Amino acid sequence: MGGPLHDPHAALSVPLLLVDPPREPFWPLAATRPAGDLLAGTRTFRARWSDRHGPLAALLCDEDVAGSAFRSGDPPPVNELPGAGSGWRVAVATWVPPRGWSFGDEPAEYRSGGEAVAWRLDASRAREIAERIGGPLWGGSCYDAATDLGLPHVEAGGALCDSIWGTMAANPALVAYDAEDFDGARSFSAVDPFVVLGDDPLMGPEVAIGPFVVLDAREGPIVLDRGASVEPHAILRGPVYVGRESRVLGGEVGHGTSIGPRCKVRGEVEQTVFQGFCNKAHDGFVGHSFIGEWANIGASTVTSDLKNTYGPVRVGGPEGRVDTGLLKVGAFLGDHVKTGIGTRLTTGARIGAGSHLFGGGVSPAWLPDFTWDDGAERVRVRLDAFLSTAETAMRRRGQSPSEGERALWRRLQYLERPSSS
Repeated sequence: MGGPLHDPHAALSVPLLLVDPPREPFWPLAATRPAGDLLAGTRTFRARWSDRHGPLAALLCDEDVAGSAFRSGDPPPVNELPGAGSGWRVAVATWVPPRGWSFGDEPAEYRSGGEAVAWRLDASRAREIAERIGGPLWGGSCYDAATDLGLPHVEAGGALCDSIWGTMAANPALVAYDAEDFDGARSFSAVDPFVVLGDDPLMGPEVAIGPFVVLDAREGPIVLDRGASVEPHAILRGPVYVGRESRVLGGEVGHGTSIGPRCKVRGEVEQTVFQGFCNKAHDGFVGHSFIGEWANIGASTVTSDLKNTYGPVRVGGPEGRVDTGLLKVGAFLGDHVKTGIGTRLTTGARIGAGSHLFGGGVSPAWLPDFTWDDGAERVRVRLDAFLSTAETAMRRRGQSPSEGERALWRRLQYLERPSSS
C-alpha cells in the first residue's frame, strides 16, 4: 500500500532525516552501531533509504554509537539537524516502506500498523521541533516531538522492524524485496556446467560457482554479489543473499539468509543474518539468528531455535525477559563474539559484543558485553587482550579499527553491567 506520489527531483531539495529506534530491542548488535546500519535483506536499512529516497541530511542516533565505523558506505552527518527552510522528511530508520511509497508534498504523519514511522514536515513544524529539542540530538524524543503536531495520520503499510528478532523474522521478505533492485545480470558464463539451477540466480561480476552446487531459487531469489563464491557441493535455497567477496564453503544455506561482505560460511544455516566479516568455517547448525561483525563461530557450534513446548520464545537481556511472539528464534551474537568448539546456544540467547563463550555446555540466556564465560567461571574480558585479538582478526581481512571503534570498545569494556542469567 503506497502513499501519495510526488516529483522525486523536487523531493531531493527537502532534507531526509533518519531516526534510530530505541536501542535496547536491537542489543547486542546495536551496542556497536546504529540500528539503521544493520544488514536486512541485501543492504543495510540506511543504504536502502539512500538508494530509494536520496542522500541523508542526517542520521539521528544515540550518542554512544555516533562515532562508530559506518562500514556500509560514506557516513552521513550524525546528530546534526539541518536548517528548516524547506521542511524535512523524517523516517524511523528500521521502517521499510512499500514499493512506490513517497513522503508526498503535504505535511503528514505516516503510520505502519498504527505505529508512527515517518513525517513530512513543513518549515514551521520543522522549526518547532528543533526548538522543542533544544539541541543537536533528536534521540528518543523524536516520537514525542513529532506526534504532537496535529498532523493528519496516513496509513502507509510496509514493515517496521522494531527489534533484532523482528529484523531476523522479516529477512526472507526483505531479500525478495531487494532482489528486484539488484544491479546484477542473469549471466551464467562463470557457472560450472555441473551446477543445478532451480531458477535463474542474480549475480554480480566476478562471481565463482564450483561444480555440483545446487542453486534452488524456486521459493525465492538467490542474489550473489560482486566477488562472491560458492564452493563445490554447497546448496543454496532462496531467498538468499551472499554479499561481496563472501564465500559459502559447503553445507546448506537456507531460506531467508543474508551473508554480509567478506564472510566465510559452512554448515547448516537457516534464516540467519551475518552482518559482515564473520567466520563460520566449520559444520554446525545456526538458524533464525543474527551474527555481528568479526564473530568467529567455533566448530560444531549449534543454535536451538525452537522450544520443546512449541511456544513463543522469550529472550533475555539487560532490560529483562521479552516475549518475541515468534516460534522460531535462535541466537543473537554481538560484534567480535567467539564461541568454542561444541558450543550450544540456548533458544533466544543474546551474547554481548566482545564476549567469549566456551565450555561445551548450554549457554546462558544472555551475556553482557565483554564477558568471558567458560562454563565454570565468568569474568570480564581484558581490553588489552581484546584489542590485540581484534586487530589481528581485522588485519587478516585487510581492515583495521578506526579511532571511533577503539573509543567505543573502551566505553563498552568499562561499563558497569548487571549480572547475566
